[in-house]
Amino acid sequence: MSETRTEVVVSGRSYLVDRVGGREPRDLEDFAGETSFLLTLGPHVHEVVGVGRVQDGTARVHEKSGGPGGKDVRVWCVRRTEQGFEAEHSGR
Repeated sequence: MSETRTEVVVSGRSYLVDRVGGREPRDLEDFAGETSFLLTLGPHVHEVVGVGRVQDGTARVHEKSGGPGGKDVRVWCVRRTEQGFEAEHSGR
């Protein structure tokens, strides 16, 4: 895998989930518990490391600075779509 660069997160846009735990995502449960996944939106690449919970057809992942024990950075809502899995930064 090539080097990962973290870009500024674009609010209100859906990012494609490329990898979760180093592989292609297969199920929303892949985002439960301590997790990490790679997102892209055009040229923007962002790696999320945090803790997720699946409820009502959505995985809510609390991104943490410095890994699962760090401070909250933002919340991502991950959903299965016809194109695969997409994540969007959530304000709540």
